[in-house]
Amino acid sequence: MTAAPTPIKLQPPGQREVVSPERAQEFVAHWTHQLLEHRAKVEAAGNADAANTVLCDRISLTDKSYTPEAAQIIADFLREPFHGGSPIAFGIVEADLTDMIASQLTAQGLKVLQTICDAFADSELVDVDLSDNAVGEQGAKYCKTVLSKSSLKRLAMCNMGLAQETMKDIVDVLTNDQYGNGCIAERMTKIHFYNNMSGPGGCKEVSRLLEKSQDLTDLRFSSTRARPEGSDIFASALDSCFTDGRNANLTRLDLCDNNFVNKSSQEALFRALSNTKVLTYLNLSDCELGDDGVKKVCHALFDSDSSLQHLNLSANELTHRGAKHVAEYIQDCEGLKVLRLEDNELTSKGAELIAKAFHIGDDGSAIEEIQLIGNSIGTIGARALIDAAGPHGKDMPNLKSILLNNNSFNAEVLAELEATFQDKLGELDENDSDGEADEDLSSDEEDSSDEEDGNDEKVDNLADAMEKSLIV
Repeated sequence: MTAAPTPIKLQPPGQREVVSPERAQEFVAHWTHQLLEHRAKVEAAGNADAANTVLCDRISLTDKSYTPEAAQIIADFLREPFHGGSPIAFGIVEADLTDMIASQLTAQGLKVLQTICDAFADSELVDVDLSDNAVGEQGAKYCKTVLSKSSLKRLAMCNMGLAQETMKDIVDVLTNDQYGNGCIAERMTKIHFYNNMSGPGGCKEVSRLLEKSQDLTDLRFSSTRARPEGSDIFASALDSCFTDGRNANLTRLDLCDNNFVNKSSQEALFRALSNTKVLTYLNLSDCELGDDGVKKVCHALFDSDSSLQHLNLSANELTHRGAKHVAEYIQDCEGLKVLRLEDNELTSKGAELIAKAFHIGDDGSAIEEIQLIGNSIGTIGARALIDAAGPHGKDMPNLKSILLNNNSFNAEVLAELEATFQDKLGELDENDSDGEADEDLSSDEEDSSDEEDGNDEKVDNLADAMEKSLIV
């Protein structure tokens, strides 16, 4: 008896389209052929009960716009017994339900969403992605069937127009412990909420979710119109979710476009980062951290047990003062593969500090991608990066991409960059060819900034000492 083939994935054929009932019937016929062919392979492997063997464990219905009638045809196919065996929906554990209702009127779109979600009433879903379905304030109840699965571990609801009340309804389902057996949130490993409009109130609701979390590995909460007050609430919850050894396996954290401008949210964020153990991916772009905030982020990462592979600190008003601390972290984090610092204010001084940090060991840097778009970098910074690459790129042997657009390189420096990085160098169509970015740099500014760093450290040490004396 040979090993039985693994279950297949169902996906509708063809390009993006509005799916009519007739087209849905074509999908069903296509899937039926695939499933029967797979069942024959299972039988050939010696499985005597092939009819009740799980033939399909994944489905993707994305990138189509289903009419209500078409959705009903697909739902019926999934939940009805399949050719003398179990319904196909019984075996499905991963459901990609993204982008299914584009161009539909609101009432029709919500009906489609509910019809498809209800098809999985008897499934043991583990992974559900509902992103890119514009449900707004009304959507939670229409997808409750898949949200209320006790088996659910991974959930994404991005770009759905989720408002505060919708977030409350979603979190109510995920944190409900009606029978005292624990709630869904306690078992979840992935939570993605991105590009919604839940505001500060939504941060409060997601905080309830984090309070219940135990074993998150992948958390994305970004671009939700949190504002400073919402970011304060979320950062505090994030800090708390690492207490008592909870969420020790978090590897990915994406908090892009939050507003950690207040001292309370920054301190909570830094404590949370300090408590990470295995974090490999961190996105804090567009979080209004500034130089001081980035400095503390780097210190928190030093204190943690994590070794990042991906670090994004773009659009944080970072100057060469903050770049100093990023460079120190790069030197310490030898496994860093992706560094994104675009849309900051590094200038050539900052770029030079970053470049020098890549001189790591005889085997060269692990860096694969560098993004320094829009940083007022000129000749000095460009040549520092060229030097960091080493002869024939030997000091950056793993580099795949370096993006330097929207800086200021003259023709001579452009030629040097192209000769060094060749096809790894991204487009430079927005380059300022006047090459005057370095003209405003002065050693006085650098000396002043170093002195400010020293003063900041003295203030921090004094504040810590005063806090300790008050505690005693």
